[in-house]
Formats: sequence, structure tokens, C-alpha cells
Amino acid sequence: MSVSIIKKYSLLSAVSMAALTGAAAVQAQDTSDDMMVFEEIVVSTTRLKASGFESPTPVTMVGSEDMAARGTTNLADIINELPSFTGTTTPTSTILNSRGNATNALDLRGLGGNRNLILVNGRRHVPTDEFGVVDTNVIPTLAVQRIEVVTGGGSAAWGSDAISGVVNVIYDKTLEGLKVEAQYGISDEGDNENYRVSMAFGSDVADGRGHILIAADYNDSKGVPLATARDWAQRHPGIITNSLDTGPNDGIPSRIIADDVSLFIASPNGVTLPGGPLGNLEFLPDGSVVDRELGNIGGNLMAGGSGSYLADSAALAIPLERKNVLAALDYKITEDINFYFEGTASQSNSEGALVDSFSFGIPISSGNPFLPDSVQTIMDDTGTDSLTLFRTNGEFGPITSVSQTNNYRFVTGLNGELESGWAWDVYYQYGRTNFSNRQINNLIPGNMALASDAVVDPATGDTVCAAALSGLDPNCVPINLFGSGSPSAEAIEYVTGTSISDTALKQQVVAASISGDLFEGWAGPVSTAFGVEYRKESLNREVDDLSEQAQFLITNAQPLSGSFNVKEVFGEVLIPLLDEAATGQSLNFNGAVRYTDYSTSGSVVTWKAGLTYDPLDELRFRGTISRDIRAPAIGEVFLKTLLLFGNVNNPFTGNTDFVQELNTGNTDLQEERSLTKTVGMVYSPSWLDNFQASVDWYDIDISDAIAQVSSQSIVDECFEGNDLFCDLVTLAPDNTVVDITNKLLNLGTYRVKGLDFEAQYRAGLDNGASLGFKVLGSYVYSKKIAADGTNEVNYAGEVGQGSVFGLPKLKMRGSVSYDTDTFGLFTQVRYVGSGKYNVQWGPEQLADDQNNIGAEIYVDLSGRYKLNEGMELYAGINNLFDNDPPVIPLDFIGPTATNAIHYDVIGRSFYFGVRAKF
Repeated sequence: MSVSIIKKYSLLSAVSMAALTGAAAVQAQDTSDDMMVFEEIVVSTTRLKASGFESPTPVTMVGSEDMAARGTTNLADIINELPSFTGTTTPTSTILNSRGNATNALDLRGLGGNRNLILVNGRRHVPTDEFGVVDTNVIPTLAVQRIEVVTGGGSAAWGSDAISGVVNVIYDKTLEGLKVEAQYGISDEGDNENYRVSMAFGSDVADGRGHILIAADYNDSKGVPLATARDWAQRHPGIITNSLDTGPNDGIPSRIIADDVSLFIASPNGVTLPGGPLGNLEFLPDGSVVDRELGNIGGNLMAGGSGSYLADSAALAIPLERKNVLAALDYKITEDINFYFEGTASQSNSEGALVDSFSFGIPISSGNPFLPDSVQTIMDDTGTDSLTLFRTNGEFGPITSVSQTNNYRFVTGLNGELESGWAWDVYYQYGRTNFSNRQINNLIPGNMALASDAVVDPATGDTVCAAALSGLDPNCVPINLFGSGSPSAEAIEYVTGTSISDTALKQQVVAASISGDLFEGWAGPVSTAFGVEYRKESLNREVDDLSEQAQFLITNAQPLSGSFNVKEVFGEVLIPLLDEAATGQSLNFNGAVRYTDYSTSGSVVTWKAGLTYDPLDELRFRGTISRDIRAPAIGEVFLKTLLLFGNVNNPFTGNTDFVQELNTGNTDLQEERSLTKTVGMVYSPSWLDNFQASVDWYDIDISDAIAQVSSQSIVDECFEGNDLFCDLVTLAPDNTVVDITNKLLNLGTYRVKGLDFEAQYRAGLDNGASLGFKVLGSYVYSKKIAADGTNEVNYAGEVGQGSVFGLPKLKMRGSVSYDTDTFGLFTQVRYVGSGKYNVQWGPEQLADDQNNIGAEIYVDLSGRYKLNEGMELYAGINNLFDNDPPVIPLDFIGPTATNAIHYDVIGRSFYFGVRAKF
């Protein structure tokens, strides 16, 4: 149920990147007299059936021509090029994500992938994880006609999750004939190979009473399996504490960004930390022991010296394989009743190395037969009972996340028109996602403790585990941890395992709606749409026994089972306020309201009110205000425990502690609430055909945001005496932070304000060719986040990796296209504005020359050449000038060199292919 929003002055290019915000979209065809013929299409910003009405909510559109110009193999690739989106979750930005690696989730306004609603043909897509996120890997590409992005609150029209906006993927159900594409790509470094083969077939059936659409995509991206595949990563940049800092207000920054930063608290050989008779030793593979070489120590890291580069084994771009099939049917049962069906089946597979396992503090008792003789002598002479070993376990193989997502979605329904002109629609939708994840080479610390406690069997003289002698674990295999490569294969097998989680998520939807004109008002017909919807979602996750008992080093996914249902009633109205024929001006009011009742969080009312005013044919003003919500997802309500790791500054001791973070759900969660405002204008001058410009201001104010208060905030609040947060912290007797229970709470506030602007122009040339120009931009001047509800930070302009909330203030994309009947050229420039490594830091924390991150510019080229009426060749170059990303290391046990959310980490890459249509 959507609305046509074409208007006489709306002349948009068919090859433009995206339709101007809120403007009508058209397709252009050349005619013999060099004029333009425009074909009306519909944009799903509203459920009203009012011809000629344009919603006051801003809209951006991406067409199939845009995807073709960029050689797009995944919807997320081109959507993330829109300046209003942030690539928070992609195959290059999930390299440390143990369960979501290689996911492609959309993130509008940088507010999270679960705060924008994903629709397919105007219907909610089944989530692919327990937090309500949709992985676009499961959506086929070639069958897509266009993608519509509603950049404003849409909960009243479409339901929960539409806080930052709505992304509606629309299939081409008018396709006639067979389309085939084959494409190959590779980076300038010879890696990141990717292959794609796709087809789509559409045809009328039953003498034109019906239409079928069949499509299939296969895409295999080999990725970049190692982070060190690029020179800039081999620098091993990291941020460490500055040993020259003497305290506050001394003019010396407390931190520095340096190269050759490794892990101070461990090495691949195994080390002891400084202090005591056995301090600062390193154990070499040949059995010898040397004094460890130390660099400039700063916290857990150091510049120079002998340490581990723990992130080297992580992937730079996670390999991803996708398979998608689609079948759709529309069939007219009678002249007024149409039957429709859509079915998709998708599978995505990924495998990405995360990190080498690590053992920070393994006690080795005196008498251990693997101890070097020189060390045993020192222990005997000094009466030392044990030493504590710190090492990373490179010979075990990196902990690697292997994931598979299978998604199935089926829709069947009826729609039609009544004699009175009212349109109706009723449908049933079933969706299912099966997600499996394996963490191979995952360390079992308990087994490591047993295996490292080696002794000599007095009966046989063999080296065995003390646990085997005592009968605690007869299967224990002793392990030699002194020197890289020393552990035996049998011992490695004993101390490592594969953690397993299998998740099944189901969604069922039944909905009915009707729309039409209520009556003739003083300025035109008053139109309405209303309907009902019932949705049920359920999830069940099973895990292996060791994960359930939290016996693995990382992840330890917990069993999860939960469900909810939601009942909704909604309505929308359009009231013309000025008679355009009489006044030459138009003024329309658009309002919507939705009553929602969740079985988990209760009932809530969402609404929207908007105005559009056209004082002239060439000028339009528009504005909206809306109340939007996001209801808690199953994973947020019913989640038991998810184990992660992080660093916190301990206010009790003044130290930095490496802690376990136990992430849990909360059955008392309520919905998030947002008040969204937009004001904008569209200008199409009569004196310049085919030019249009728009600017829109927005303000999204979220309260009761569901979030995990940062671990640092929890510890700080506990230190201040807040019992609510102290209940979430476990302290050792010496006040070292051991673990933090990071419970989801409705405490947060998010508020983002900014401007979206677009301008485009297309001119027909004397030779029959056309030349197009387009600029899109997004300027975020305020993004204030208070996850704990009190400590607010404006993250606008932060491009470092310390926070998931930061984003550049300014992002832009400009393009130029030149098209003839035979060939076409396309050039685009992507601009990522300058920013701060950390917006909360000044010169006392980090020097200005390191905290200030400059802007980055990427240039892309593509071209096509038509061989004949049915076939064309195409090719492209991304990041033409091979622009390296800026140095923006992550302060973690294994620093990553840059922030792949905002910057290109692949470098120059090429693609070429062939398209055919029969």
C-alpha cells in the first residue's frame, strides 16, 4: 500500500545515485524528438492511496541503475555509500566480532542496526539475530528494482524499530525477459578476490493475467584473511600511556600513538613480568632463557621490545559466501482481486580469524619437568615455589569464527480494489532464520591450568599431569609452554575446543489494510488508510555444554529461549488545506497514529504529523514531528550471558584492569521512545530544467534507550557509591575489578541533530548523450549520547575506535555521469570529514597532532560498453588513488590499526563483468 509521489516539476535522472530527499522519482527514456518521457513509479513513504501526494517525510532512493554503475554485489555496499549511513557492521568492520563476523547490517544515523526498520516490498523482514537486526546478506540483489530510504521516524506508519528511518527494498515485479550478470573483482594487492553470478527472469503468464519473477544470486568473496596484508597495518600502530607524563596540567599528554606497539603482558614465547628473582624472563624455542627485551611500556602495551602482535592473526576483510534464490507470482483471480506470493531462500557463510588465544598468568610449579634447568636452579636457590607465565598461543591457531545463516521468507496474500475506489490488502508472512556459529581453536582455560601443572610419574618416570595422577582428569595431556612451538599436538587438542551455538528464529505476520478517499473536502479529497497487524516472533538457541558452563576463553554463548507477540491497529489521513486549482498553492496535512500492544513491554501509542506547503510550483517546504519507538528484542529481554573482554580504569586502585564483561538481558525492559522532527525544502527552478536541490534538518531525541551502560561507567558509578551499579561489579580482595555484569537497562538518552542536503542536474547534449551531476551530503553537528542517562557526551566528529557512537560530522558523495546509447562513464568522489581520535580528550590526554584526524577522499571510476542490444561489458576501479586509511589504533590487548567503520581498508581494487538481457 504505497503512494505515487510524482509531480510535474520533478525531473530526476534514471542514473542518479539517489532521488532527492522527498522528491518524486522518475525514469527517463530518449525519444526521437529529444524530449523526455517520464514513467510514474511509486514510493512507499505512506500507506495512503492518494494520487499525486508527496509525503512530508524525507526520502532517498537508489535504483537498479545506481547499483549497476557501482558493480554492487550486496545491497549494503551501495547503501553504506549514502552519507547518512555508517558502515558499523560489515565484513571489514566485524573482524573482532566473535558471532557477527561478515554481517552486513544497515545503520542509519549511526544509531544502530536495530533502530532502522528493514522492509521488503513494504513488509517487515524477519530478523537474522536475537537483537532484531537484519543481515542484508540474505536479500538477493539482481531482482531489486530500487531501494527507498525514509530518513525520518516511521513507527506510526510501519511499526517498531523505525526510529532513525525505514529502508524498503522493492523487487522488480515488472521484469520481462532474462537478465544475467557475471562479475570478477580483485584488489591491487592481489587479494580480496570476489566472484558473482546472478540471473533474474520475469514473464507474463496466463495470457497476461499473471506475472512471475525468478532470481538467483551467487557471490563468493575471498576477503583478506590477515590484517598484516597491508603496509599500514604492518606498522603495528597502537596507543599507549606516555612514560614522560608527570601529571595533570603539565603540558605533556598522558597518551601517545606510536608504531611497533606490541603486548607488554605476553609474548609468543612466554614471559615473566618484571619483579622478583624470576622477573622479566623470556623462554626461547631452543630451551634457553634470556632477559626479556622491553620497550616503552604503557599499560598492557609497549612500543618496541619483545611482545605479541595479537591482532596480526585477525582478518582484514572476512571471507563471505552468499547464495540467494527468489520466486514471486502475481495473478489476477478476477478484475478486482489479485493473488500474490513471494518466496526467498538464502544462505551466507563466513569464516574469519579473530585473535590468538592468550594465557595471562599461568602458575608453573617448581619441579615441573618442562622448566628450563637454569630456571629450576634459581627457584631451588631462592626457595621460589612457582612462577607466573604470560604468553599468547600462536601455535594453537587463531580462534576463528565460522558462521552460517540460513534464511527463509514466504508471503502470500490478496489485494484489490472495491467499486468505490478503495484499495485493500491482506497477507500472511512466515520467516525463519537459522544461525549457527562455531568458535574453533577456542582455549579452555580450565584444561590449560590442568595441562600446565605437569609432574613426573614416580612409577614410570614419564611426564604427566598432576590431575591424571590424582584421578581428577585421566585424559589430561601435559603441555610445554616454554618457547613458541613447544606445545605438542596432543596437548593443544586437549586445551582447545570448539564452542557451538545454534539459533532458530521464527516470525509470523498476519495483516490487513484498506485505503481510499473518505469524502471531498473544501480543498480536495480527504484520504485515509487504516489496518490491523498481528506479529509473533520466537527464538531458541542451543549451545554446547562447555559454553553453557562458561568454560571457553571467549564468547561462551548461553542458551536462549523467548518469544513475544504484538497486536497493532494503525491509521493515516491526508487533508488538503488549500485548493491548488484556485490559489496556485498547495498545503497538505498528513497524520498517522498506531496503537501497539507488546506481550513483553506493554502498550504504546505512536503518531506522526506533517505538513507540505508549495507556495510555487518550483518550491516546496515540508516538516514532520513524530513519536517513534523501538520495543526490546528477544535477545535483550531473555539474554542470559555473553562473555566479552575489555579494559577499565579502576578508580579504586588507579590501575587499568583487563576484565570479563558478562552481558545479560532484562525481562523488565520497556520500549525506547523517540521524538523526531524534520524541516526541509525542495527547490526545482523553472529557469533550469532537470535541476533540483533539497536540504532537510532533523532532530532525533531518544529516551529510555536500551543499552549496556559502559563497563567504565558502571565501575565509576560504583566508586561514587551507587548501589545499583555496585551490584554489577565483582571486586577481588585487593579491589581489582574481576568482572562486570553489563545488564541492559532503560537508562540511556540519544540525541542526534544534523542536515541532509542533495543537488543534482542532468542535461541532454546535442549528440544525443546526457551528462549528469549529483552531490549528496550529511552534516551531523550534534550526537549527544548518555548511555547511563547522566554522563552525556557529544560524539559528533569522533572517528576513533573507543566508542561505537562516533562518526564524522561531514560526509559527502559527488558523482558525474556521461551516457550515450553505446557507452557510459561514471565517476564518484567519497568524502569522509576530519574528526577527533577522541572528542573527550584535549592536549593533556593526547597531543593535537595525533588527536586530530584529517579528512579522507576516495575516487571511484566505472564504465560500460554495449556490444549489442542484449549485451554489455562493464568495469570499474574503486579507490583509484589507493588512499590508505588514517592511523587510528584501538586500545585493546591487540590493537587494530584503523577504524574500518569509516575508512577503506582494502585499497585500490578492480572489477569487470558482463551483463546480458534476452
